Amino acid sequence: WWLTTGDFWDNSVKYLNINYYDSFEAVKLFFLNWLLLPTKRFFLGLPWPWALAMVTAAGWRFGGARLALLNATLAGFVLVTGMWEKAMITVYLCGVSVFIASVIGVPLGVWAATRQRAGRIIGVIIDTLQTLPSFVYLIPVVMLFRIGDFTAMVAIVLYALVPAVRYAAHGVREVSPELIEAGVVSGCTRGQILTRIRLPLALPELLLGLNQTIMLALSMLVITALVGTRDLGQEVYIALTKADVGRGLVAGLSIAFIAIIADRIINAGARAARIRYGLEETHG
Repeated sequence: WWLTTGDFWDNSVKYLNINYYDSFEAVKLFFLNWLLLPTKRFFLGLPWPWALAMVTAAGWRFGGARLALLNATLAGFVLVTGMWEKAMITVYLCGVSVFIASVIGVPLGVWAATRQRAGRIIGVIIDTLQTLPSFVYLIPVVMLFRIGDFTAMVAIVLYALVPAVRYAAHGVREVSPELIEAGVVSGCTRGQILTRIRLPLALPELLLGLNQTIMLALSMLVITALVGTRDLGQEVYIALTKADVGRGLVAGLSIAFIAIIADRIINAGARAARIRYGLEETHG
């Protein structure tokens, strides 16, 4: 005799499928028609010279000539290896997932930082999400939404949500009490303290949280190839099944280079924000 909750979760998913299938399908179609497919068409229709120019310009804006050259080189590698279309699908799916994870995670992080009881509850949920194996995220979403980009997006959002919440909470908590007290003395309301003091000063941490959210989203993309995505993750998965080392390495490097481009731009932006708010001194 043993005690297990497996039957409970299995029956719960079956119950939801039987009684709320139409509702889940409506949510899926809404996101597909109004967010996922338009974004996908935009990225696939973006001419590669424009995309390359934008990546280079972003590097120049935040990190100068060195970062601009690095971004152009890494993006150029993806282009010349024939992975550009797959990379655009990767960027689209990762971008949408990171956007939704941030929209959900940042308010949760702020709530956790400003409300002690909410912080404890959210902390337990986030700790649970952080320790679940990545493959586990696919099981319930596939059962509820079948396969496709929407299913992949839901799994990625759940997996990448943790750093968005944690960094937002940490950034808001670390704001100097003296600055908050000065705002109270000046007559600021609770909302004004949040929007004009806490969030602006927490911006560097929010950007670092965005950075980590992107990293986790890209790592999860390889797993979501199992549910029918057509991005670089699928290339890695196909290479694995065929023992094609070259194909797998090229696709893996393309994912890594996308991550490096995002990491360098966001870190440079975070440093600029710290300097702007007097949290870091300029050097040189």
